[in-house]
Parts: sequence; structure tokens; C-alpha cells
Amino acid sequence: MNYMKDEKRMMELEYNLICEFIKLRNELGLTQKEMGEASNTVREIIAVIETRKKHPQINTLIKILEPFGYTLSITKIKED
Repeated sequence: MNYMKDEKRMMELEYNLICEFIKLRNELGLTQKEMGEASNTVREIIAVIETRKKHPQINTLIKILEPFGYTLSITKIKED
């Protein structure tokens, strides 16, 4: 039972990260294609991340975010 709770929590945290990724892209006023071109990544990679079809790799996220002045960081999880 604890395994399912842990899996659910990991999925929730990943979902939140992807929501922030989408929010940033929208705030920057970019299409998936434009974001991909600026980060030397194909649009399909952006789409796969945003639709959660695969777990995004850390280095891929950093590569996409870096041209826009962003990176990943470690933050304390806010308790509900």
C-alpha cells in the first residue's frame, strides 16, 4: 500500500513540474516549435514532455530551459 502512495506522490510532483514547464513556455509567448528551435530541440520533444508520454530527462529539460535563462533547481516540497 505504501508503494502506491509513493508512486502517486512521484506522479504528482512530476505533473507539477510539467505544469510549470508549460506555464513558462506560455509566459514566454512561445509555441512548442519556437521553444524547440531556440533550444536546438525538435518540437516533438517539447510535446512529449508536455503530454507526459515519457518521463523527461534532466539534461533534456536543462537544455530546453537554458537558452531562456532558466534551469532546474532543488526546492523543499511544500506540505499540503
